[in-house]
Amino acid sequence: MPIAYVAKHLIRSWQLYIALLLGVVLASTFFAGVNIGADTIAKQALDQAVAKVPVDFIVRSGGYSAISAQNITALVNKISTVENVENVEPISRTYLTLNLPAKDYPQTCTITGITQSSRVYNGWTNHPDSLDANQTYIPAGSSIANILRQGDIIRANMTMSIWNPELQNMTLVTYPLNLTVQGTAELDSNALALVQGRYYSYDVGIMGPLGQVVSYPSVYVEDILIVDWDKTLAKFIDIFNQYSQSYFFNTDVLVFANRNELISVWDIPGSLSRLEAMQNKIENQAVLDRLTFYVDSTLGSVLSYAQYMVSMMRVTFIAVSLPVFFVAWYMGTTVSDVSFNLRRREIGLLSTKGFSNAQLFRMFLIEALLIGLASGLAGLGLSLALNPIFVGAVGGEYAGAPMVGIDVAVMTVVFSIVLIVLAVFRPARRASSLSTVDALRGYMPIEEVKPYKKRWPWIAFILGVYKMIILALGINLMNEVSTLGRAGANILLIIVFGIWASFDYLVLTYIGPVLFFWGFTKLFIRGSLKFQEITVRAARFLGDLGTLATRNVQRNPARAASVAFLIALIIGYGVQITGTLASDQDYNIRSVYANVGADVRIDLSQPINTSAIRDLSELIRSNVSSVASAAVEYSFYGSSSFVGLQMTAINTTEWPDTAYYEKGWFSGNDIETAFQHISSDNHTIILDRDIAERNYLQLNEKISVSLGWDRFGNAQSAIDLTIVGFYGVRKPDYPFFGPVVTFPSYSYVSVGLFHEQQSILVNSSSARMLIKLSSGADEAAAAEQIRALVPATATVYSVIEQIRQQESNLMNTGTLSVQRLGVAFGILAASVGTALVSFVSLKERQREASIMSVRGFSFEQLTVTLLTENLAVVVFAILLGAIAGFIIVYGNVASFGATSASLVSKRLVFPTDAVLTILAYFGLVFASATIPVVIMAKRYSSRLERVVRQA
Repeated sequence: MPIAYVAKHLIRSWQLYIALLLGVVLASTFFAGVNIGADTIAKQALDQAVAKVPVDFIVRSGGYSAISAQNITALVNKISTVENVENVEPISRTYLTLNLPAKDYPQTCTITGITQSSRVYNGWTNHPDSLDANQTYIPAGSSIANILRQGDIIRANMTMSIWNPELQNMTLVTYPLNLTVQGTAELDSNALALVQGRYYSYDVGIMGPLGQVVSYPSVYVEDILIVDWDKTLAKFIDIFNQYSQSYFFNTDVLVFANRNELISVWDIPGSLSRLEAMQNKIENQAVLDRLTFYVDSTLGSVLSYAQYMVSMMRVTFIAVSLPVFFVAWYMGTTVSDVSFNLRRREIGLLSTKGFSNAQLFRMFLIEALLIGLASGLAGLGLSLALNPIFVGAVGGEYAGAPMVGIDVAVMTVVFSIVLIVLAVFRPARRASSLSTVDALRGYMPIEEVKPYKKRWPWIAFILGVYKMIILALGINLMNEVSTLGRAGANILLIIVFGIWASFDYLVLTYIGPVLFFWGFTKLFIRGSLKFQEITVRAARFLGDLGTLATRNVQRNPARAASVAFLIALIIGYGVQITGTLASDQDYNIRSVYANVGADVRIDLSQPINTSAIRDLSELIRSNVSSVASAAVEYSFYGSSSFVGLQMTAINTTEWPDTAYYEKGWFSGNDIETAFQHISSDNHTIILDRDIAERNYLQLNEKISVSLGWDRFGNAQSAIDLTIVGFYGVRKPDYPFFGPVVTFPSYSYVSVGLFHEQQSILVNSSSARMLIKLSSGADEAAAAEQIRALVPATATVYSVIEQIRQQESNLMNTGTLSVQRLGVAFGILAASVGTALVSFVSLKERQREASIMSVRGFSFEQLTVTLLTENLAVVVFAILLGAIAGFIIVYGNVASFGATSASLVSKRLVFPTDAVLTILAYFGLVFASATIPVVIMAKRYSSRLERVVRQA
């Protein structure tokens, strides 16, 4: 069949095909755009992760022999010959106890030797041209940097034990080392990581329940003396290697590779393969004098993690995209049904000209292929034009011209063709199978002639309702299976229930809402007159116009069911994703607050000096104007016959005004009553709730607690504490399926108890200061001010800094951004789908609308009639989708609480921006149902007026 002949039919029916084209273009644009955005965010995230890796390969000795400086130098020279090696350097460390000026007790420091070509110098601000023998620099920020001054002499002794064959015993041999301080070294993160030996990560956070980082400790600067490797340490390395085979120096050979040649974000598996090959080549060169070395690839570890995260982003992309693609397919099928129905006369004429059913079917498929090809190319072009929007939407940064891989271009075109063929296939087969007589009758309703079977809709509806009930009740079946197992239930019952719970969790969690919407619309809109009856009653206020409008709904229940399913599905999905993201964001922020404890927290070094802490508090209050309040917590351990206790002593006057807490964390007595008790009686305790419930402890009971232990393990004090409240949550037992996330819990006592027992707790307790900032204060600036005031050994945590670091992690934010983008496109697809279905439906009723106009219907009356038909279905579908989406969000939140022992529980929140987003979804859908009606009604009325004027 000539393509030109098919093209002629396409041009003749362009108004019908443009509707189908628009829907597939939208889906292909989303497909290509998110692929481009995902590739961009993956590249930027990988670059971000790789930039934090200070060294690519580490070569270490695998035996128990010390290595001479000569062997180390030879090893460096051999590895330097490996292809794509840019730099090789040794770095050695040893730990010495030094007597420093202005220090009453010895100080343990690390002496680190670096070569003249070391990469440390790349991150050393204003570094010296060279380090002479016995010269040293101290990293800025370490505790000894504030003690030592330029020109100070540090005297150290290197001591080792060697075997004396004459005396048949071990003899201590000491070698003096005198170092002259030249100044402080301002090192960036990578340089500091190399000096400290933190090659994998120097900014590691504590992972929270969702994989988010909820704590970013500040980079702790160790007490380090930087010296030249060749001029200062090499001779000592040789001396100790000669007389002792034990490790006194820890030496690493650092290898820096040509990352541009080895790493490609478009080919992470290939990058890993190239790194592995290079690692093997380095190991092949790392053979010296029977010494065994092994090579560790730090860069490979980061790439493996990045590959996992990119795969997770792809999985998220597919999950987010499925509703959009499903909507495009469903919309295409509905539009195709109507389009082929409007072409019945054309089909009949082609049949009379000798076209067989197979030829007609092939013609329709060729039309679909041409439309799919055009849709794919148009979608690819739109995605290129909208590339900055896609990249920004997924959390990346747009820089330069858009780059689209050939794989994305091919996949986009193939995706469009497959999507449109799937949408057109069944309607085309049905249309091509029409007999010539039936086809020549012209337009006929497309409702199925055969009796409507309700078996599958009922199955879908029952499964969907079941899942909605489970979600509404907040039941986690996997957790219930674990409960049955711990209770020792019948093994057969556990197996059967476990299989069903797995089906519920792995299958119905994802398709349950779809089954609910499909079954509901099929049974109560298409297969029942109830919806039509409700529509008639709702439209009574319009009088005869309302009655006339509802008759069309009664004549086309399948069409109404399709539109209702389409809208309900995507609105439910939009509410679900928007609510889930809002709840997750709320949970993440509250988790950071709970982990930090206040706006700012200062962890103080041991041993505790209460007077110094008071002075520090006054110093911070007087120098940081944004400080609203401050409180000090003292933490120590106690033991009882029940379990060990992590106890925190607080001042009940300052702590409630400063610390972050939620009232739900305190039970038994309310927080005011409990605090009143511990402030008036030092021998009271707000006990860890998990300990209390597991041991059936009640309010006002007393527990005996031992405090302080001597070097023989004997408790130095035993006191009785009265329980006046409970704190925290009951930690569930570990389930059979999946881990339980727990946060540490505490028992609170009065600060008076700590002062009472301070003499035995001072060396075994820790202190931290909580600071609350004024409303509207610049929290990051305040944290920096506080950091400048505290001792170098203290660590400062800030909520705002941790939240910003979360937001800067492209691996995490990219996945969330893809979800938001998917919802936006899903709503847009549903809106366009509703508009297109409305358009072709009105096109189908062109003759009916013209007759209504001839009989005297004005533009306003015709618009009201057509709008009433559409809005009844639209309003119902929006309400159905919104309610179902709300239930899904609630169920997910409640299910999380069933397996979490975190103090911070997820809660159902819909902040203002989320509500506005959902209202925007509603508005788009309403507009998509209204605008086509107004346009078509105006068009029909204008056409009639032209005919009248011509007459």
